[in-house]
Amino acid sequence: MTSYNASTIIDFLGSGTDQQNDLSGSISSMPQPKGRRTPLQDVDLNTDFDTLDEPVWDTIMRDARTIGSKFTHVLFPGSRDKTQLLRDWDLWGPLFICVFLSLLLHSQGGEAAPQFTQVFTLTFFGSVIVTLNIKLLGGQISFFQSLCVIGYCLLPPSLAALLCSIIGKGNLFVVHLTLTAVGFLWATYAAMGFLSSLQAPKRQLLVVYPIFLFYFIVSWLILSHT
Repeated sequence: MTSYNASTIIDFLGSGTDQQNDLSGSISSMPQPKGRRTPLQDVDLNTDFDTLDEPVWDTIMRDARTIGSKFTHVLFPGSRDKTQLLRDWDLWGPLFICVFLSLLLHSQGGEAAPQFTQVFTLTFFGSVIVTLNIKLLGGQISFFQSLCVIGYCLLPPSLAALLCSIIGKGNLFVVHLTLTAVGFLWATYAAMGFLSSLQAPKRQLLVVYPIFLFYFIVSWLILSHT
């Protein structure tokens, strides 16, 4: 049997202790991954994300400015960043537009005017059907993002309906037709700019056609009742 003296045992234990110290030192000195924050570190409750103590009026004004910014994306589709409307999507703007257009057409048609629910149902479910068509064709966009874009792009036809109602029914039909056609083309162009680029090139026509048909029906409804 192998015999061990006291000095050998002490040297063995001492070397193990040194190795353990060296190992722990290596672990503690490892650099932290970049871009990661330790828990409960760098958390500031005074940042913009803390809105619990914000006045209601400030919240409303911030949301109103956001909706107004998205309206400018629709009115000037060629000079704005297209990704912002898709990234910061919401359904408040489309809801306001659908309600405004439904109330306007209901108040302008007299006895033959379409009911509020008829116009609202047409605009809402029409945009849902167009969105489902985009998703079924493999569009690289979420359901609510597409619904947001289609709803916001109803702004030009709604403005055309407002101008036609201000002009009145007794004036030239050509003026009404021109305003409605401009609103229709503007809405179609804006929606195509946001949605067609997210589709495969071979399927873009299948996406554009339902969008074209949806805004055409809305524009025809506007022309018929204003």
